[in-house]
Amino acid sequence: MTRKLRLAAVGLGRWAYIQADSYTKSDKIELVTCFSRNPEKRQKFAAKYGCQTDESYEALLAREDVDAVIVTVPNDAHADVIVQAIEAGKHVCVEKPISITMEDAKKIEDALAKHPDIKFTVLHSARRLGGLRKMKELIDSGRVGQVSTIEVNFSNERGLEIKPGNWRGNPAQAPGGPLTQLGVHQIDNIQYLLGRVKRVFCFGKPMYTEVENATVTQTICELESGQQAYIAANWACPGVFSINVFGTKANLYYTLDFSWWSNSDVTDKYTTLKIQEFATMTDDPDNRELKISDVEIPICNHLLDEMEEFADAVLEGGSLEIGVKEATHNVAVVLAAVKSMYEGRIVEVSEIEG
Repeated sequence: MTRKLRLAAVGLGRWAYIQADSYTKSDKIELVTCFSRNPEKRQKFAAKYGCQTDESYEALLAREDVDAVIVTVPNDAHADVIVQAIEAGKHVCVEKPISITMEDAKKIEDALAKHPDIKFTVLHSARRLGGLRKMKELIDSGRVGQVSTIEVNFSNERGLEIKPGNWRGNPAQAPGGPLTQLGVHQIDNIQYLLGRVKRVFCFGKPMYTEVENATVTQTICELESGQQAYIAANWACPGVFSINVFGTKANLYYTLDFSWWSNSDVTDKYTTLKIQEFATMTDDPDNRELKISDVEIPICNHLLDEMEEFADAVLEGGSLEIGVKEATHNVAVVLAAVKSMYEGRIVEVSEIEG
């Protein structure tokens, strides 16, 4: 039997538990130890998942029984934690986004260049949803025709709960507010389905909140392909996750019940994907009949699938779908949108990427 990936969890907040609830069910992964600067958090996490703890990050990285780390520390701390792990010879997966500055993303890229044997991925789990996989198949098969526009929305009510002092309310720690936390998922989905974003124009501002950070944003994009996109990222409404694709032959409408987002083993059961296309096609546009029908969605496990791909890459030399370049582009689009929001102009993503 192939041995399991020996994993250490670093950063033990809410999302670390959601991730661990998933990957600890895998027969490819063994959670060995964990670390947080808070001793109570370490003990609580270790008690739930039956793993060990380490009193320092350095001690964790020195362990010979740890192959890789999963990083879920706050976004602005990603780079230092990741680079330290790479330099210690540990493989790394990190919760999105890779960083909140291009400088930090470059630090990670440079460290990886010096250690080419290290496997690294960023956990943009949304593209692993069964509906996204099916949409990609429908687009690539030609059934949708030539895509002109994609509309995406990822929103929830978190901005209504944020209090002054919380890092999410600080523009320096969460640039663009929901753009960093939610919109970046959809930016990655756009990259997955259609390609990279070329330039953006963004409206955004704080609404219905006690913090200075933006809570409501709308971003218009032009892709490198010439196709267009609209990204809604909002922290002032009940949870929404939707993707609409408009093509010359068909339109796709995807909706996910956000209340099941964290239950990745059943998330796909609470989603719908519909296709709108011509039932009959004639030269006379007045005699063309449209039909809309449900599309069967494959049942995936978006959190577990990305972790098992990581385990396979480390243990068997497999490839990784999302590397440093893809993840850095996602952040560049967020930062371009934030720059546009503050400066009131169209911003080329190349201005950010350099």
